[in-house]
Amino acid sequence: MKILMKIALVFVVLVPYFSQAQLISELEGIEPGFYELILPGTDRRYTIVVPEGYSPGDSVPLVLSLHYGGSVTPFYGRGLLENLIEPALRGLGAILVAPDSAAGDWSNPEAEQHVLQLLTHVMRVYNIDEQKTLVTGYSMGGRGTWYLASRNQDYFRAALPIAGLPESNSGSIDWQIPIYVIHGAQDQVLALKPNQLVVQELQSRDSPVQLVVLDGVGHYEIPRYQEHLAAAVPWIRESWGE
Repeated sequence: MKILMKIALVFVVLVPYFSQAQLISELEGIEPGFYELILPGTDRRYTIVVPEGYSPGDSVPLVLSLHYGGSVTPFYGRGLLENLIEPALRGLGAILVAPDSAAGDWSNPEAEQHVLQLLTHVMRVYNIDEQKTLVTGYSMGGRGTWYLASRNQDYFRAALPIAGLPESNSGSIDWQIPIYVIHGAQDQVLALKPNQLVVQELQSRDSPVQLVVLDGVGHYEIPRYQEHLAAAVPWIRESWGE
């Protein structure tokens, strides 16, 4: 009898755990909202936003958001989504996904592998229009945007680095996808000049790139970029062929 009671107690403890895991799995890809999840089979965290009106029967765009630097606390990428990416790009009706960097920064092969694994998973769970994908990011994520977009031009249909730093070879790459650069004129962390030089070099070769310079905006004023990112929505749609 004592043995049976112990077994019953173990069962009672375990049921809520598995029910919660099942609940998260069922919610993913169905209801609109913000979700903090773990990529299956790994310990890598990501935040995902399912837009209002999402239906698995209709394909939707996908936006990858790369967070800024700093101490990567759990679901660190959510901050950039909430303060900039989601309100600015809400009109796209896109799935937004923001991984937490587990590789130091975004500009290395390990981070690239992590991102592509995550996006492959997201595309399995959600009905994504593969012709409508965008990579964007802020500061460290801006540099990561230059890096990942240049190496995966068959994956992303547009790139939008914000307050970032181009890679040393960004100006010599044969860009087949359009790039929209947003940078503050008074950025006290990552200077505007490298962005200007790369954009000028690419424009001299008729590459599809443009630069928007924000007067009076410093590096740490993320919410002030929101209206300027929202102003890029028509460009994004045009890049997707809408």
